[in-house]
Amino acid sequence: MSPRLIQLLLGLSLLLNCFVLAGFVYRSWIAPPTFETRHPGSPPPLSGARPSPIDALVHDLGLDSGQREALRGLLDGYAGIRRERLREIQKIREQTAAELKKPQIDMARLDGLVDQIARLRADVQKENLRTAIQLEPTLRPDQRARLQVLLVERFAGAPPPRPPAPNRPPQ
Repeated sequence: MSPRLIQLLLGLSLLLNCFVLAGFVYRSWIAPPTFETRHPGSPPPLSGARPSPIDALVHDLGLDSGQREALRGLLDGYAGIRRERLREIQKIREQTAAELKKPQIDMARLDGLVDQIARLRADVQKENLRTAIQLEPTLRPDQRARLQVLLVERFAGAPPPRPPAPNRPPQ
């Protein structure tokens, strides 16, 4: 190879490495990646707020306007209860923060506050399940099957069922 060709290849390699390095710097420091994960088909967050589990469930079930209207009272009642529980949790978080700012931290008080938050979160989870199950009578059979799958995935924390693997011959 001629020395001129080698210099040209080294120059191109240097240029390529500079572009890769610039891309890395840009992606890592200037515009870091966002780690927002959403389930496929879930509605985009409205004004930065995450949709409630029931709102996401209703969206994923694809309810028609008649079904939505039939469930209006249930969903409005759920939203009110959820808002109230989240307000209570926020008040207790503020009390926890105030307790942590004190020079002498009272662990017994903190334990009680953490227990209160845990109870309220459990109440929110129970209300989510109760409301999700109350959706069933207004659903079509295909939506009921989808509801069962979504309940297992989202509320029970179980992975979605996988189809059985095909039988492979021994090797």
